[in-house]
Amino acid sequence: MIDLNTVDIQVVNALVRTREPGNEALIRLFSAELESAKQKLIHATDMATVHRLQGRAEAFYDLLEAVNDAPKVENRAYAHNTRSTP
Repeated sequence: MIDLNTVDIQVVNALVRTREPGNEALIRLFSAELESAKQKLIHATDMATVHRLQGRAEAFYDLLEAVNDAPKVENRAYAHNTRSTP
């Protein structure tokens, strides 16, 4: 899991931009790599390969989740920074 609440807002903004038009290929690549790792896991025969593929799948899954969650974090950060202080 990537904790977007602890990263710099520039990272969150970059993740948000990956969802913009023109960047669909990047998301498709991440999704394809995740699916490829899952398929290889099904046929893996030794534990070293299984562990490596589990880590790979988890990394791509976490990255895709971060891309999906980034707009919410960005909105919260924006709302927090625009509040008026007494």
